[in-house]
Amino acid sequence: MRHVTALALLLSSPLAGCAPAGADDPDGADSLEAAITSAGAWYHLDHSDGVANPTLTVANGYRVTCPDGRSSTTCRAARLVLPADCGWECRDGLLSGRGEAMLRGRFERGAFVVTAGLDTWQAGLGAESIYRITGAAACAHDPCPSGLSAQKLNTTRAPTAVTAVDFSHAADPNYVLDPTRGDDQAASEVGLLASGHVVAHVFRADRVWRPWTPRPACDPQLTARDHAGRGGAEIAQLRTVAEAERRVVPEGTSAWLVRTAQTPAAVEFTAGVNDLWAERFSIDRRTCALTVLAEH
Repeated sequence: MRHVTALALLLSSPLAGCAPAGADDPDGADSLEAAITSAGAWYHLDHSDGVANPTLTVANGYRVTCPDGRSSTTCRAARLVLPADCGWECRDGLLSGRGEAMLRGRFERGAFVVTAGLDTWQAGLGAESIYRITGAAACAHDPCPSGLSAQKLNTTRAPTAVTAVDFSHAADPNYVLDPTRGDDQAASEVGLLASGHVVAHVFRADRVWRPWTPRPACDPQLTARDHAGRGGAEIAQLRTVAEAERRVVPEGTSAWLVRTAQTPAAVEFTAGVNDLWAERFSIDRRTCALTVLAEH
C-alpha cells in the first residue's frame, strides 16, 4: 500500500540549490549560523496543488537564495517528488492541508525532491522554534533512548543536551496520553520534530510532527506492542521498569511495556503485569524478528 513508483521530474533545466543569504533567526542568533543548502534543509509546505507548484518556507524563518535567484524565506518549485514509500495514505496525510507539513529535501531541476515528510495532527504552527530531537544510537538500560539532544532546524550550532521531552503541554493529545510515541521517534532515523523550548534541561514540546515518510522496513515498537498485548490486552507503555513496577492499579490487571535497551541492530523490551516483569525480548530492526531473552 505504501510502495509506489517515485514521481518523475517534469523539468530538465538545471537550477541552483538554496544557499544562505543572511539567515533571519527568530531567536536572535544570526551570528552563530553557518551555511545551509537545499540538500538536507527543512521546509514548511505552505501550499501545493497535489504535488504541483509547491510553495516552501525555510523552517524557523531563515532567508535563503532560492532556485530562481531570489533572496527570500520562501521558495517555489514546479513539483514535489515524493519518496517511493509515500503511497496514497501518506499523500493524503502529508498533502491534505489539515496539518502543518514539514519536508526535508533538495531542489533538483526545478522540482523539490522530498527525502522526509512529517505533519501535525491539526493546523497551527504556534510561536515556538522547531527542533529535531535525537538520542544516542545505543543505550544499555532504561530510560531509552538516552543521550537526548535538541538541534534547531536549519542551523549548524551545537545541539542542546536535554534529559527528557515533556509532552504534557503538547498540542497533539496523542503525545500527551502516550509520551513514548515521542521516545520512539527520537530513536528513529528521522528523529523527533517538535516546536518548543528548553526549561531546566527538559525540552517542553508544543507542536509535534508525525512521521509519514520515509517508513522503516520494520517498526520495533509496534511489533513489541503487538507481542506484549497478545490476547487483546491493553498495554501501558512506560519509560522505566521501576516506574512500571510501582504503578498503583486500582483493580484487575495492567499490562505494561518498557524499551530497555537498543543498538543499531536491535531493540530490547521488557513486558510485565502489575508490579512484576514477565518477559524480556529483542526485536531485529531490519526484519522485526523477535527473540525471547528471559521469562519470569
